Amino acid sequence: MSSDSIYLNGLHMLTLTEIPVHTFGAFIIVAKTPKKMSSIRWTMLLLHFVGAFLDVYLSFFASPVLTLPMCSGYPLGISVALGVPTPLVVYLGISFVGVIAVTILGFFEDRYHRLIYGRMSNGERDWKRKLYIASHYVLAFVFIAPGYLTIPDQQIAKYETKQVNKMKRKVPCIASEVLDRPGYFILATETLIACLCLIFMSLVVTSQAVFYVASMSRFLFLTVSKAQSSNTLRLQKQFFVALCLQVVIPIFVLFVPVFYIIIVIWFNIYNQGWTNIAMLVMATHGIASTFTMLFVHKPYRDATLTIFCPRSKSCTSDQSQLWKTRGTTVQSQAF
Repeated sequence: MSSDSIYLNGLHMLTLTEIPVHTFGAFIIVAKTPKKMSSIRWTMLLLHFVGAFLDVYLSFFASPVLTLPMCSGYPLGISVALGVPTPLVVYLGISFVGVIAVTILGFFEDRYHRLIYGRMSNGERDWKRKLYIASHYVLAFVFIAPGYLTIPDQQIAKYETKQVNKMKRKVPCIASEVLDRPGYFILATETLIACLCLIFMSLVVTSQAVFYVASMSRFLFLTVSKAQSSNTLRLQKQFFVALCLQVVIPIFVLFVPVFYIIIVIWFNIYNQGWTNIAMLVMATHGIASTFTMLFVHKPYRDATLTIFCPRSKSCTSDQSQLWKTRGTTVQSQAF
């Protein structure tokens, strides 16, 4: 897995898989979302699009090779042929990971708002919510900027990397010809600032997402509301659990390699094979998100089974039974 050719072939296989899977997922969201879930159609589509975009960016456009624990590497993707500067490719790649995290946070924030406040519009509250989400998207594109303020001179940094008494202790197995690869870029020779930037962004998003999940869990499972029917509450609980599964599984796929990157940088560990595997796993985030979405939401699951197993009649009957309501006015608040 340390070979560039094997690693790139793996990314190309992912790209060929991602395009049809993501296209099908988008079709299901747009065409098969039932009326009872119409309020989450566009937030679901945004979350799906962001995950799909990151997948294609990593597997096709950038195809990055990271030479950790140094904050350095080089691209193998189409960006090299297009002449896109590697510093820009790296900056956008890191930022898009932040955008995914913020989109997930916004997804939970939207569900929290609809669950607690319903569909009632409040001008001041809506304005604050938009500013809140916009500020987090800005943060997603600037949180790594402090690491770019200390970019070393590339020629000097490459020279120092080749010196046994300087950098070979950190990267003992790196081949000298790797430093001469097209687009090779060293973000930093000292990794503390980059680690702190990643940790800061992770804490900001995670802490708020945990707050929204905990608040919704308390509202649904501990607070008894007389204004809601038991059937409405049951649907809300089912939908909440499905959303948590839809987000948690892809997060696990994404943040395990991110955690690995932080660890190897922090403890100065070099293993090119495992680093390439981590990047391959990260590039499957969108696929995991799409399959999870199609599995955990019964309308999407039934629509998928109907398309690929048209002889299955149980799908449509189960779907109509699940979304049957006892009162249209009250049930509409479930979503």
